[in-house]
Amino acid sequence: DADVGFDPLGFSDTKAGLFFMREAEIKHCRLAMLAAASWPIAELFDKPLANLLGQPVIVDATDRNPSLLNGGLEKISPIYWAAILVAAAA
Repeated sequence: DADVGFDPLGFSDTKAGLFFMREAEIKHCRLAMLAAASWPIAELFDKPLANLLGQPVIVDATDRNPSLLNGGLEKISPIYWAAILVAAAA
């Protein structure tokens, strides 16, 4: 067992594996920060943008975004979810 850096649970056997996991963690953190910043922005600008573009408003009556807890996910197109998965995987 060679020491390959800080990996207390032993997920990586090599330095290359450790660097790969470090890069993946940074990518996931950046996506999480983008999502956390985008959530309130989406709630603020959904109605004006939807009206400007002639699209249906997806926030609920209390200006909450659709989510598992808030409900309303059925308003979102499956094509959008596919595009999001492809973009996140890139």
